[in-house]
Amino acid sequence: MTKPAVHLPEDIRRRIIEHCEAELPNEACGLLAVSDGEVVTVYPTRNADRSPTSYTVDPADHIGALLDAESKGWELGGVYHSHPNGPAELSDIDRAKALEPEWIHVVVGFGGGEPEVRIFD
Repeated sequence: MTKPAVHLPEDIRRRIIEHCEAELPNEACGLLAVSDGEVVTVYPTRNADRSPTSYTVDPADHIGALLDAESKGWELGGVYHSHPNGPAELSDIDRAKALEPEWIHVVVGFGGGEPEVRIFD
């Protein structure tokens, strides 16, 4: 059975892009909450690496997002990050370091100037 395509609501897409732009020149990262298979909110988090080439979701921010999502009956089901100087593609490192391989992965690439958002599920 094929999984349905993931829809990223426009307000959530906009919040992700804004967070990624604000963190330039470093990679930004955050978490997505889902309910009934739909993305319902975004949790911008700190990048513990503070790097333009890697990210690690700050553990305290991760716990805060998890507790908030669970208090609303949601679950964490996705992660996003940016590539400040590259395309919106999942790299081999991204795949190897994935918090949860089954999650939705959103990558924002700035390699072409304007932000490009791609969803991998």
